[in-house]
Amino acid sequence: MPRAADYTIQGFLYQFNKTALEILKAQDDDAITVEGIVEDIEVESSASLTAIQCKYHEASTSFSPSAVYKPLLQMLKHFSDHTTSQIRYVLFAHFSNVGTPSPAVDKSTLQAALASTDKELRRHVEAVPSGIDLDDFLARFKMDFGPSYDDLAQNVATELEANGIPAGDIETLAYPNTIHRIAMLSIKHDAAARKTTKKQFLLQLKTDRRTAISRWTLALKSRKKLLEARRKQLKAHLDKNARLRYFVVDPGSVEDYETEIVLFVSDFLDKYHFKTAHIATPVLCLCSSRDKVQDIQRRLFAKGIVADDGYIGGAFQESRLFREPISSKKAGGGLDREFSLRILSWDDHGGVLNNKKCDDLFIIGEPDCGSLDTVDVNVERLAGATMKEIKYVMGVSNVYE
Repeated sequence: MPRAADYTIQGFLYQFNKTALEILKAQDDDAITVEGIVEDIEVESSASLTAIQCKYHEASTSFSPSAVYKPLLQMLKHFSDHTTSQIRYVLFAHFSNVGTPSPAVDKSTLQAALASTDKELRRHVEAVPSGIDLDDFLARFKMDFGPSYDDLAQNVATELEANGIPAGDIETLAYPNTIHRIAMLSIKHDAAARKTTKKQFLLQLKTDRRTAISRWTLALKSRKKLLEARRKQLKAHLDKNARLRYFVVDPGSVEDYETEIVLFVSDFLDKYHFKTAHIATPVLCLCSSRDKVQDIQRRLFAKGIVADDGYIGGAFQESRLFREPISSKKAGGGLDREFSLRILSWDDHGGVLNNKKCDDLFIIGEPDCGSLDTVDVNVERLAGATMKEIKYVMGVSNVYE
């Protein structure tokens, strides 16, 4: 991964860790908004509102006041519009090699920001009224120089334990799920939906016994351990014979989809759909056009795997898709099925999956399949992983690289 992309992801993770810390240190019923209306994190108690903007500058070898001009100007603008509100402003930023005592961010810094001639800051400078009371703003403002990414993550782990999470559950369950939950809150469109309380957050965290596999959790340093933990968690359901399993796959968000999808299907069928007791034919639903689905169908056939797509005479028939394959025993005792997989395009016929509920739904990548009815369905979300890693997690391979 390029260094610039790495720092961008770490910047988001740094903010998610700071958000987690604010949630875990809050009072039970304080309302914490992720990506709030005012700033990145908002902590609202009965008496006040604290608006926190979070910045991560790991690539910077030292602190420069100009690096915080933009967030300072944004805060000054908001302050000028809400002078009667009891809002406290916090700029939480990490820079490498910031010593003790921390650099001062004071009235002279604000004046320098307002006097900046940087073209990228012009609109922010012009948005702040000329008569703004900088002393009044500073009375409500605090500059916090945050610790390193690793230290901040360790602080979150410490707070999780202090809040009743068993130490053995933190690295591969509670901590990644904390980051995942905050990431999911951050992308909700409605501000009210991005709000939580410490009590709500901890209740959800303590009841969830599945490690979230997503692009955010797999960006953590414990990637291998998370995949191992998820593999163990999935084993109980995968070891059951009579389970109807659907796979909804988004090719565009799985790195090695094109080279690995056929191998994944082949290995999965060899592991979980070869016995007489394996009576439920799995369904592979690809978020692709019919032409691309047919290409995968042809590639599967070349490997000796027949996948039925529900088409007869050029027309799709739901009843044909869900019919049971004709089966017969082979001379050696094995089973010969008319077909061993159902395959379809989500774009064309994904809705039919609601007409026959599965036992296990595996959502691979990040498909837009929110219209699926998942009530009474065991849903397993595997995003951010490669197909090779998914093979490992699902127990069809003993290596993930």
